[in-house]
Amino acid sequence: MCFANVVKTVSALPVILLAFALPLCKAWAQYPERAIRAIVPFAPGGSNDGMARLISPEIARALGQQVIVENRPGAAGNIGIDAVAKSPPNGYTILYSATASTQNPALFRKLPYDPLRDIQPVAEVGQAPYVFLVNPRVPARNVQDLVDVARKNPGKLNASSGGIGTRLASELFQIQNKLTLEIIPYNGAGLAALAVMTGEADFAIIDASPVLGQIAAGKIRALAVAGEKRVKSLPNVPTTTEAGFPGYKSGTIFGVYVAAGTSADTVQKLNTTINKIISVPSMAERLRALGAEANPKSVEEFSALYRKEIEKWKAIVKQANIPTVD
Repeated sequence: MCFANVVKTVSALPVILLAFALPLCKAWAQYPERAIRAIVPFAPGGSNDGMARLISPEIARALGQQVIVENRPGAAGNIGIDAVAKSPPNGYTILYSATASTQNPALFRKLPYDPLRDIQPVAEVGQAPYVFLVNPRVPARNVQDLVDVARKNPGKLNASSGGIGTRLASELFQIQNKLTLEIIPYNGAGLAALAVMTGEADFAIIDASPVLGQIAAGKIRALAVAGEKRVKSLPNVPTTTEAGFPGYKSGTIFGVYVAAGTSADTVQKLNTTINKIISVPSMAERLRALGAEANPKSVEEFSALYRKEIEKWKAIVKQANIPTVD
């Protein structure tokens, strides 16, 4: 069709302009014309990988082109993110990433890419908000109670963390409420949650999916969900906003990104496609099984959230004096 348009106008164009008109045919072509490469910046089996392999086949069906998932682990996700940042800005290389995208800029002094200049946010796939979990012996029925207990016992209340994300969640809670907490690291979220259940730790701000059965049995108490809305797996647990702490949000935000400079039309097409996919009830249920709640956002909304999260975690790392990595 593009060639026909050129032929129609050939009589009206000076010959010299044809050299510029013909290459436009490729730009006018429908995106995508070939397979899309989807980079996961971590090894197979993790949450980023699971999200990519859940969503990619649906993108392929919607766009009519294969989406090939490629794991590029290393450097806490920076190798895979950098591969996308340095890819041609044409929408044929996309990135699936969660907390690495917004927390690594705070944790690494030098990145091989600029998170604001080189990366274009496309769409939010879902959020897996952390939940405030306390051991039943802690006299706290809500978040305000937990704050009160911590203030009355400075330095004595301890929080378990299962990785840098959950540690930063506890640091954020501590800083926002001017508390003195002991944060104890564990090797993974499962062990951190187990520590709360056994009483080794008083509380944790962490993914609750590994201990939903223990919450139902009363072995762990859930106080609040640190996300935008309640989660269906814990329908009676309020959000932090409902609990009186609207400024506190923490958890995993799964998103799709491309290289900066990708055309607005291509970014918008990917955004619209992904939003339609995650809005289907059956897909929302499958996301929920992975511990995430679907949160469709416009490109502008997701881009604003991306920038906000980067600045938030930079401030927290600085205030908490967390050592950064070269």
